[in-house]
Amino acid sequence: MASSSTTEPNSEPFSAKPEALPPHIFHTPIPLKLDSENFLVWRQQVNATLRSLDLLYFLDGSFIPPRLISIEEDTSPIVNFKYIQYDRQDQAILAWLLASMTVGVLTQMVGMDTSAQVWEKLQTHYASQTHAQIKKHKQQLRTPKKDRSISAYLLDIKKTVDQLAVVGCPISTSITLKLFLMGCLTNMTPL
Repeated sequence: MASSSTTEPNSEPFSAKPEALPPHIFHTPIPLKLDSENFLVWRQQVNATLRSLDLLYFLDGSFIPPRLISIEEDTSPIVNFKYIQYDRQDQAILAWLLASMTVGVLTQMVGMDTSAQVWEKLQTHYASQTHAQIKKHKQQLRTPKKDRSISAYLLDIKKTVDQLAVVGCPISTSITLKLFLMGCLTNMTPL
């Protein structure tokens, strides 16, 4: 079924005697609350925590046990205990995720019932924002402000390069050096 490199849980559909497994409760909250500007850093904290607990599959919805199962062909289906366990754990993850969001982000999650729904909405929302930020910062590097000191120009380059790194698009040192040299050759004022 699952290879040793995946994080898929035991896929056995039914256990005759249910195990009393409480969902994993997160004792360590995410220290950085998600806001409109820190998604990549926040996402890294969430991924690291869930990966360490082997719970990442909740975010992509890749394994959801069937809600109802039939033991015998003649009988009515019964509720699958594995589904009940899954749902309890998912709700604990959902509560943990929601508790790590600022009010502005949290209001956008109204109506999301599972951790996978919340994750998908966040990924979609922040992917478009990140793309727009990358475009804006790259444009700032292409069109430097003129008539200022080289030190002010260099500081602006550093800020923009740092902002690109934060949104997941780091610029190499050689490109940064080229930008600096181009600024020196244009009509920047001396230090």
